[in-house]
Amino acid sequence: MSDLIFWKVWSPSERRMAVGAFLVLVLGIGFLVWQFADPLGNVVRWNVVSELSETSAVVDVLQLGQWQYGVSTPTQLVTESFMASVMEINAVTVYVFWAGALIGLSLLLAALTTMSRFWYLAGMILFILFLAFSRLEVLGVFGAENRFLFLLATVLYGGITYYFHAFRPDLGMGIRIAGLAAVSLVLGALVAFGSASPVPALTAAVYSFPFWLAVTILFLLVSATEIMAGLVWLSTSGQAGKGRSGLVQFIVISVLYLLLLLLIYLQNTRQIDWNVTLINPFYLALASGILGIWGFRRRADSTQGVLPFRSAGFWLYMGLFISAVSFGGLTAGMANDPVLETLEDVTVQGQLAMGLLFLFYILVNFYEVFQQKLAVYKVLYKPLRFGLTQTRLFGFAGVVVLFSMQRLLPVNQAIAGYFNGLGDLHTKTEEFTLAEQYYKLALQQEFQNHKSNYALASIALKQGDRNAGAYYFRQALLKNPSPQAYAGLSGILMQESLFFDAVYSLQEGIRRFPANGELLNNLGMLYSKTNVADSAYYYLDLAKNNAIRPEIPATNLLAILAKSTDSGLLDSLAEASEKRDYLSWQANWLAVQNLRQRFSKEAFNPQAVPKDSLLSVSSLAYLLNYATNQARFDTLPAALLPKLAAKNPVLSQDLSLAALYPEFYSGSKLKALEVLTGWAAEEGEKSDLYHKILGHWLLQLGLYDKAIESLSVVEGIEGTIGMAVANALAGKKEVAVILLDKIQDQEKSPALEQLKQTLFSGAKPKSVSDSLFAVLSKSPSAANFDKAVKTNPFDARIVAATSEFYRGKKQVKEAYQLVLDALRYNEYATELWEQYAYLSLEQGLLGQAAEGEEKVRQYALPAGYQRFLARYQPMRALIEKQRAAF
Repeated sequence: MSDLIFWKVWSPSERRMAVGAFLVLVLGIGFLVWQFADPLGNVVRWNVVSELSETSAVVDVLQLGQWQYGVSTPTQLVTESFMASVMEINAVTVYVFWAGALIGLSLLLAALTTMSRFWYLAGMILFILFLAFSRLEVLGVFGAENRFLFLLATVLYGGITYYFHAFRPDLGMGIRIAGLAAVSLVLGALVAFGSASPVPALTAAVYSFPFWLAVTILFLLVSATEIMAGLVWLSTSGQAGKGRSGLVQFIVISVLYLLLLLLIYLQNTRQIDWNVTLINPFYLALASGILGIWGFRRRADSTQGVLPFRSAGFWLYMGLFISAVSFGGLTAGMANDPVLETLEDVTVQGQLAMGLLFLFYILVNFYEVFQQKLAVYKVLYKPLRFGLTQTRLFGFAGVVVLFSMQRLLPVNQAIAGYFNGLGDLHTKTEEFTLAEQYYKLALQQEFQNHKSNYALASIALKQGDRNAGAYYFRQALLKNPSPQAYAGLSGILMQESLFFDAVYSLQEGIRRFPANGELLNNLGMLYSKTNVADSAYYYLDLAKNNAIRPEIPATNLLAILAKSTDSGLLDSLAEASEKRDYLSWQANWLAVQNLRQRFSKEAFNPQAVPKDSLLSVSSLAYLLNYATNQARFDTLPAALLPKLAAKNPVLSQDLSLAALYPEFYSGSKLKALEVLTGWAAEEGEKSDLYHKILGHWLLQLGLYDKAIESLSVVEGIEGTIGMAVANALAGKKEVAVILLDKIQDQEKSPALEQLKQTLFSGAKPKSVSDSLFAVLSKSPSAANFDKAVKTNPFDARIVAATSEFYRGKKQVKEAYQLVLDALRYNEYATELWEQYAYLSLEQGLLGQAAEGEEKVRQYALPAGYQRFLARYQPMRALIEKQRAAF
C-alpha cells in the first residue's frame, strides 16, 4: 500500500499539490473520454428537417341510422428526416483544452526548474523554440505582425523559471507551480482582452499545434513500455512468495500483448483486412499512461539522482500526462482524424517497437532472476547486461523504421491536421476562400482524411455549390466513412432529384452502420415517398429501436400509417402506439384520431406556441389538428389561433379556418357561420372547401334549404350526396332520388343503395336540440335555455321558447336579439317571425311588427296564421289605442 500511495510520506503542501494534480488529471481524462466517444459528433450535429403534408379526414359527421354523411377536410401530417449539419467547432472544447494545457505546462516548467542546469537549459531552449514556432504575433495583441507578445512570454516564463532554478532552489513545488500558473493567467488575460483576432483561443490553439503535438508524442513514447512493465509486476509480484518464477506466464502474456499490437499495426496499415474488433489504441495509451504514474517512479529512482521523482519526476510526468490528454481532447473535439490517426500510430508502433526491445531487455537482464523465483519488478530498472538507455534508443529507432515502412504517412497526417486546424480557424472567421485553400493543402498531405473532405463539403453547401458538396462527401467516405457524410450525400442527391442514387447511398451507409437510426429513418422516409409502405415501415421500425431520438421515427410511422392503412388496421396500430411527449408525434396522433373519428378529450400542449409566436411545422400541424379534433371540448383555439394568424400572415387562412371549428362546436355558431359564409362568397382556390364545410354545418343545424344553397356549388360526389341528403331531409325526396341516381349512373355502390333506403325510410339525424327542447319543457330555467340556444341558435322551437321566457322576465332586448340572430339563417321559420312581430310590438316598432305579421301570413298554414292573429291583433290594438290617447 505504501508503494501505491507513495505521496503519503511527502510534506503536506506536496500532498495537496499531488492530490490537485490527480484531480486535474481525472477531469482531463473525463474530457478526453467525452470527446473521444464520438469525435465527429462534436462538430457535426444531427438536425431535424420537418415537412408538412395533408391527408383527408372526416371530422364533421351527420349520422342517419346506420349510414353517415361526412365531408373530407384537410388534416396535417408531419414527417421528419435527419440532416447532418455543416462542420462547426465548439468554443467550449477550446477553452477546456487551454485550461488543462496551461496547468500541464505549469507542472512541466516547474519540474524543469528543479533539475540540473543542463536539463533546465535544454528544456527551456526547446520551449522557447516552440513558442517561436507558435507565431504569437498572429494574435495581434500589440498590433499586427508585432512580435512583442513572443518576447514578453519568453521574458516572463524564462525569467521566473530562471529565478526559481538559480536563486531560489529552496522554494517548494507549490510556489513554483503557482508562479508559473500566474504567468500563464496574465498572458491568457492579455490575449483574451487585447487580441485583434475574433477567436483568440482558437487562433492560439491552432498555431501552437506543433508544440502540443510534440508534448503528446513525447508522453506516448515515454509511457510506451509501461504496460510491459505492468506485465512483469503481474507475473512476479504474486508468484515470488509462492516459490514460482512467473517466467512462463510473463512470456505468454507479453507475446499475446505484442501479437495484439502487431495485428492492430497490420490492420491499420491495410496489410490485413480482417473483420475483427481489436482493442482501441486509445485505451492502450490511457492504460499505459495511468500505469506510468507508478512505473515512472521506479525509472526515476534508477537515474541515481539525475531525475529525483519527488521533486521533479512526478511533476514532469503529470505535466506531460495532463497536456497530452488535453491535446487529445482538443483533437477529438475538432474531429481532426489525421491527427488522431497519427497519435494512434505513435501509440501502437511505439508500444510495439519499444515493447519488443523491452522484452529483449527483460529477458537478457533478468532471466536468471526469473529462474531464482524473485520479484523481478523490484529490480526492473537495474539492468545487469543490457542498458535501459540503449533499449530506448533502439526502440525509438524501431518506431522510425515502422514509420518509414508507411512512407512517413503519420508525419504527413500530422501536417494535414495542422492545415485542418488553420482551415477551421478561417471557417470560424468566415474567410471561406482561405479556409478552402488550407483544407486542400491538408488533402495534398492525406487525400482520404475525413475532416478535410467533410469541411470542404460544408463550405460548398454554405456557398450553394451542390456538385462540389456531393464530390467531397463521396471523398469523405473513402477511408473513414461516417453516417453524417452518407446523410449529407443523400440529401444533396435528393435535392438534385436523383432519387435512386440517394437510396443507394443510404443503403450503402446502412451496410456500413447497420444500427444507425438516423440513416434507417431517412431511408424509410425515402421509401415512403414512393408509396412502398412495407419497406418504409420496416426501416422506420428499425430506426425507432436504434435512433438517438426514437420519437422521430415513431412520428414518421404514424404519418405513413395514416396515409396508407385501412381503418381497421389503423385502429389496432393506433391502440398499440406508445404515447410520446413530442410535439410532432402528438400532431400526427391527433391526425390519426381525426382519421379514426375518435374525438375524446386530450390535454393541450402549451409548448406548441413558441414565445415569439412564430410557428414551426410541428407547431402548425399540432394546432390545426388539435383545433379540429378537440373542437367539441376546448374553445381555447378559437381565441388563440386568430392571434397567431396575425403573427404568421402566410399561415393566416389555415389558422383562421381551424379556429372556426371550436367556435362552431363549442363557442358561437353564429360567428362561425358568418365568417365561413363570407369566405365562401369569395371566389378563391378554397371556395369549394368552404362551401362544403358550411353546407355540412347547416345540415347539422337543420337548416336544410341553406345547406342546399351552399352544397349546390360543391363539385364532386361529396357535394351531390350532401344535396341529396339535404333535399330528403327537407321533404324533397324526388329531388334526392334524381341526385342519387345520377351518382349511381357514374359509379355503382352498395353504400348508395343503403343511403337511398335510409332516406326513404324517413330516418332523421339525431339532434341534441330535441333532447334539450324536452328538458326545457320539463324544467324551464335560465341555464337550460342558454344551453339549448348555444347548442342550436337557429332552432325555431328553442329560440321561440327562449324568447317567451325572456319576455316573461321583461328582457325584451335580449329576446329580440336572439330572434334576429336566428332569422339570419332560418328566415322561413314561422315561430321566429311570430316572436319577431310580438317583440317589435313590445318595443313600439309597428312597422317591423307589420313586416313580421306579413311573413307569418306568407309562411304559416291558415290555422297557424289565425292562432297568431288571435294574439297579435289585441296586442297591436292596445298599442295603437295607447298612442292615440297619448
